[in-house]
Amino acid sequence: MSLNAARPQAPDSRSPREFIVRDIIRGLYEGRYLPGQRLVEAGLTAHYRVSRGPVREALNWLAARGVVSLTLQRGGEVRLLSREDAVDVLVVVESLIGLAAGLAALRAESPGAVSGLRSSLSRLEEFDPSSGTPEYAHARDSFYGTLLDIAGNAELRRIMPGTLVHLVRVQYRDALRAVGPSRHADYHAIARAVLSRQPMKAEAAARAHIGKMIAVLAPPPQRDWGRNLSDVSFGLGLAGQSPPERSRRRKRRRTHSKETPVGS
Repeated sequence: MSLNAARPQAPDSRSPREFIVRDIIRGLYEGRYLPGQRLVEAGLTAHYRVSRGPVREALNWLAARGVVSLTLQRGGEVRLLSREDAVDVLVVVESLIGLAAGLAALRAESPGAVSGLRSSLSRLEEFDPSSGTPEYAHARDSFYGTLLDIAGNAELRRIMPGTLVHLVRVQYRDALRAVGPSRHADYHAIARAVLSRQPMKAEAAARAHIGKMIAVLAPPPQRDWGRNLSDVSFGLGLAGQSPPERSRRRKRRRTHSKETPVGS
């Protein structure tokens, strides 16, 4: 980390640990922190003008989410994702965001759902869809966060690997510019399906959006993983066939088997 960089402003109402975490993530987008860069504890304490406690807490928090790899020399290193690592992240995100959108559509009548989703969508429209700024990244996170809020599933919110998505965006921003022109249309499609309470369409729209990122980074057949997974998914039945439909098909097959003469 360059000590010539401008020192961040003093933390406001956030804890020192949270402030450091957010500034490191912001620094990834701004180029102040780079994938593979060493994060020396002593340098961080001087840069953020805090004791070693908050710095260690911040590094531990980032390490727990896969952003930083801790070293034995009381510091860390910003994780460097291979394309395979990035695709692994996106495959998980595709399923989780799809689930969040589907659940949100089921709860679209909850208080504040409509206004919250429209507000987050309007904020996204303030940016160029190919923008790589921290502000646009925050607007995207707010959109997905609103979906999670509406979905109302605490466990889904807990396991969402949102921070690793930041690493994917930063390390592969040039490649991912290919999906930039369609981003806002994708967000609108997700929002429309959620607000019209169509869970299957909402999940499909969300998965298709993340699937474009996978298609850019992954060679076949891995790029088709999300589509194949949705075909056999049993989750909530929000994508592909619903459980009742699968059940009816199984019953029809069993009935046909019973009625077909042996040897026919």
